[in-house]
Amino acid sequence: MRSRATCYDELRAYCESVPLIDCHDHSGVCGPKYEDPLQVVLGGYFPSDLHSASSDAQMAIIQNRDLPLEQRWAALEPVWRQTRFTGYGQVTQRVLREFYGEAELSLAALRRMQEKLPDLSDRATFDKLLAKANIAVRLLDVWPDVRRVIAGTLELTPRGRLVISLPALHSIRDYASVQNVVAPLERTVTTLDEYLEACRGLFAAHKRFGAVAFKDQAAYSRSLAYGNPTRAEAEAVFNWFMEDPRRSASYPDGVRALDDYLFHAFLRMARDLDLPVQLHTGHMAGIRNDIVKTNAIGLTRVLELHRDVRFDLFHANWPYSGELLYLAKNYPNVHIDFCWANIIDPVYCQRLFQQALAAVPHGKIHGYGSDYGGYPDRAWAHAQMARDNIAIALSELVEMEYLDLDGAREVARAWLLGNADAFFRLGVG
Repeated sequence: MRSRATCYDELRAYCESVPLIDCHDHSGVCGPKYEDPLQVVLGGYFPSDLHSASSDAQMAIIQNRDLPLEQRWAALEPVWRQTRFTGYGQVTQRVLREFYGEAELSLAALRRMQEKLPDLSDRATFDKLLAKANIAVRLLDVWPDVRRVIAGTLELTPRGRLVISLPALHSIRDYASVQNVVAPLERTVTTLDEYLEACRGLFAAHKRFGAVAFKDQAAYSRSLAYGNPTRAEAEAVFNWFMEDPRRSASYPDGVRALDDYLFHAFLRMARDLDLPVQLHTGHMAGIRNDIVKTNAIGLTRVLELHRDVRFDLFHANWPYSGELLYLAKNYPNVHIDFCWANIIDPVYCQRLFQQALAAVPHGKIHGYGSDYGGYPDRAWAHAQMARDNIAIALSELVEMEYLDLDGAREVARAWLLGNADAFFRLGVG
C-alpha cells in the first residue's frame, strides 16, 4: 500500500525508523514451530476470512493436517482467490513474499516453502523477527501461571511487559471459580469482602512483577453496557452460590449484578494502583459473533463514573468509528488504540487516522498492536501495514495542507512510540 502524495516516501521511511510499542499481544510462549507450509498460510486471523468465504465442511478439509497437501490445497485454492485481498490476506501475502520469496500462492509454492519453514519456538529466532519489525516493547495478555508471577519467576517472551487479565475475576458464578481465582494466594475465600481483598492482593503482586496495565475482553461474552448495582445486590448473588458448592448462578441475568459490581470495584483498584485499563471494543475473533454488544458507546456510563481511570479502547472500535471518536473527544480519560484494527480493515484505519487527527488531540492515539499469539513473522507484516496506514493518512493530509511534513513526523512518532510509551509509563524514550 502507498499514497500518491509527494511526501509519502519520505514520511514512510521516517515511520520505518521509529521504534514501535506493540500495545497488545498474546505471545505467552515463543512459536510456532512450523511443520506444514499451510500453517504459514493459515496462521493468525486469516482462517476467519477463509471460513467466511467457504463452509464448515470446507474448512475442516483445509485445516486437517492428516490429509495430503494436494487435497487441502484443492479445497483452499478457490477460497484463497476470494480472500487474498482482505487485510488478513494482505498479512499472509507479505509473509509469503518476505520470508519465502513467493509472489503467488500455488501448490508448487507450498512445496518450495516446505524446505524453508523456520522454528519460531527458538527464542533467538523469535526475537530476531521482533527486531526486524523494530518493536521495542510488547504488552502481553497471556493468562500466566499466577504463582510464578507472585514468585517473580515468570519468563515472558522477548520484549514483553505483562498486563493483568480481568474477565475471569469478575465473571465468577460458583464456589469453584472463586477458589480457583484465589488459589495462588493459598487461601480459601468465604465472603465477598475476602474475595475483593484477595483480588487486590493479586493485582498488587502483578504490579510488583512489572505489570503495566489491566486488560478486559469480557465483550466476547457480555455487553459493554455495565450497570452500577449496589453492594447488597452483588453480595446476594455471591452468598447464594458460596453457601452451596453445587450451585452456579445462571448466565447472563443471574450473575449480572455481581459481574457488574466487581468490574467497577476492579476499576477503583486500577485507579489506586495507577494502572491504565485496556478494554476490548468492536470486532471479535472468529465468525458468527454479536457485534452490537461490543460497541464502545456502551461504556459511556463507565467512562463518566471512573474519571480517574485511564482507558485504552481497543481495535479502533471497528466498525463503529464515529462513536469512538466521540468518546475520545468527549472524555479526557479515553485513548484510542488501533491494535489489531490495521489488519481488520486497513482502509478504515487510514480514514480513521485522518479523522482522529482532525477531531481528537493526537496525543490520545496508539497506532499499533499486533494482537497475535506467537507468529512474530505476522507481527512484522502487521507492523508494516500499520506504518503504511499512518504514512498514507498523514501524507495525504500534508498534501491537503492540513499540516506540514514536520507536523506529520511529530504525529507519526507519537502514534507509533511516544503516546503509548508515556501512557503505559514504559520508559522507552
